[in-house]
Amino acid sequence: MSKVIYFTNAVSQTMFVDYLKKWRVSPNLSNQNFHNKLIKAISKYDQVDVVSIRPINANFESKKLPQLVEDEFNISWRYPKVSTSRVAKLLFLNKHIKKVLPIKEKYDAIFVDTLNLSLLKSAIKVAKKYNCKVYGICTDNPNNISFTTESYKKKLIKLGQSLDGYISLTKAITDLYNKDKKPFIQIDGVSEEYESSSKPLIEGKYIYFGGSLMEEYGVFSLIEAYKDIDPKDIKLVLCGHHVNINQLNAAIKDNQNIIYLGPVNYEDNLNLVKHSLFSVNPRPINPKIDEYSIPSKTLECISLGVINVTVDNRLLKEHYEDCIIWSKSSSKEDLKEALNKALYLDKETKERLIKKAKEKVMERTSLEVIGKQIHDLII
Repeated sequence: MSKVIYFTNAVSQTMFVDYLKKWRVSPNLSNQNFHNKLIKAISKYDQVDVVSIRPINANFESKKLPQLVEDEFNISWRYPKVSTSRVAKLLFLNKHIKKVLPIKEKYDAIFVDTLNLSLLKSAIKVAKKYNCKVYGICTDNPNNISFTTESYKKKLIKLGQSLDGYISLTKAITDLYNKDKKPFIQIDGVSEEYESSSKPLIEGKYIYFGGSLMEEYGVFSLIEAYKDIDPKDIKLVLCGHHVNINQLNAAIKDNQNIIYLGPVNYEDNLNLVKHSLFSVNPRPINPKIDEYSIPSKTLECISLGVINVTVDNRLLKEHYEDCIIWSKSSSKEDLKEALNKALYLDKETKERLIKKAKEKVMERTSLEVIGKQIHDLII
């Protein structure tokens, strides 16, 4: 068994439940959930010390967070002291990181999220101290990140290309970072088994969407499509981040069957998916984004044994074409057609689709499968 360090902005799911309450604007839930599952996958074969640089800014209720350590089976969450001060981050971050890592420990590898420049710089610095290789966790093209400068994106790519190996989600991401043919693995995502013992958070029948609520991700087309479906007693439940609440309220109007829950933690999200009639991912077709990003929410829903409606996606279709109910586009009419198809599946067809889809997803993306691939990458 190897011992590794994992640099991330995600926090443990236990901490996230409380952490979420302290944000006036929710952090990225997809990022939080993906890295937690990947850390858990690595821990199936190796010990993981997670260096979590908790993201706090003006939208967080505290200006400073103290140093903490949380231990789980094969995972030690190590939280350096952080503050909202940019100067403090620049001057003292590495000093605080040093305090949460054992001085005499031997590490075999370091993993780092390649979409954060501070994490990249810190991981490379720590790797020199412990004399080990750095592997990039590559989940997207930096050029697709919103609200950052062009120079920041270029620095991310340049520094990312200097690492010793990669775990990436698509061929296009691999090609972007791995110019020198270094060791790598390419995965569709990470999935875990989940059996809910808790009662449904929402009573009655409902369709579920969880994710980014920005207009460009299709949620408003979904709302309009939902309004036209039959029967009328089925609810639409929405949750997630990056919401323009005024725009969302205007789209919902006085429809009592459309329920917006705001951002939810990991366990609640799984509960909402698990107890839904089916989940929907209305993300529009966008070749620029689709080459670099597999819709992780779609795979998560399938792994939970839930029917999923998703807008046409070339990368998903490579392995999961017969596992999903496809919408030809994110238009209101195409989504409406796909929603009605999902609503009126007969019991036998539904059970067959769920079984086949779950088996295929878990065969390719289970914690054990991904953990073994990563273990083999670093040994």
